[in-house]
Amino acid sequence: MKYKVLRNTVAAGRVRRLGALIELDDAEAKELMAMGRVAPHDEPEPLADRALGLAEETKPRRRTRARKTEG
Repeated sequence: MKYKVLRNTVAAGRVRRLGALIELDDAEAKELMAMGRVAPHDEPEPLADRALGLAEETKPRRRTRARKTEG
């Protein structure tokens, strides 16, 4: 399971920095969670790209700004 590091610590034999996502075994993760150094991290589901399948001709036309006239 993935865990997010809440405080700089040593986990799995390496120095881990604040905000890092790491993979830990259950025993070590339980100890570090008890000390408040890591928290479980659930990855959000990727957003679905709803624009897939649209044809090129259905795109909106880009319009430019009108030129200033001198006078």
